[in-house]
Amino acid sequence: MPQPTTPPFEARRRAQDARRRRNRRTAVSVAIPALITGLALLVLWLGIGRPSSSGDAGGPDVPALGPGTRPPDITIAAAGQVQLRLPVDPARVTAVAFRPADDPGALSLTPSGPLPWEDLGGAGARRSGVDVGARAGTLVYAPVDGRIIAIVPFVLRGRPLGSQYAVKPSNNLGVVVLVSHVEPAVGQTKRAVGDSVRAGATVLGQIPDASSIVRQPISRFSADEGNHVAITVVRLADG
Repeated sequence: MPQPTTPPFEARRRAQDARRRRNRRTAVSVAIPALITGLALLVLWLGIGRPSSSGDAGGPDVPALGPGTRPPDITIAAAGQVQLRLPVDPARVTAVAFRPADDPGALSLTPSGPLPWEDLGGAGARRSGVDVGARAGTLVYAPVDGRIIAIVPFVLRGRPLGSQYAVKPSNNLGVVVLVSHVEPAVGQTKRAVGDSVRAGATVLGQIPDASSIVRQPISRFSADEGNHVAITVVRLADG
């Protein structure tokens, strides 16, 4: 018995259906890799594995957030026998800059140690003060071993900006180390006159936010508002 033949229009319909199925399979095979590529680009855009905002691999790292931890034993400057230690976590440092100090009794400082530094006073200026830039809220540690002999309010352009701590170094009684731009730190012991301190171990306080008062000169190098802790070494009148 002869087999029934397929009408011409039915054959055309089946052929069209077959072509549509092949086209759908082709579209899916192309769409899945494109989707995966798009997701990968989105992940990179959101910052996973993206370089820092400094713009190039050789630029400075973006300083970490938070109060920081105890700094390692790093010297940043010397005034005679007095060695000034790094007073903040190095991961929080935005810049180190030397400048002429306002106090006429301030001793000249010799930069030292591995950290890069800048001159705020320009070529030939006397380096008698050092500013260590870091974000507001960064913990400030004593830069020398010694004893606190005075704590006085620090005023900038008529507005209070924490305190200035006067520390008499244990190895040199003829000078005093002044640490300015320091306010009490949350959760830390509040220091008092007579307290003994250890370099890089004793928390004096934290860096206050001066951005609403003035943009600090160190901001030329720190690429932010220029908050910092300021250190000078001053000879005592009876020293």
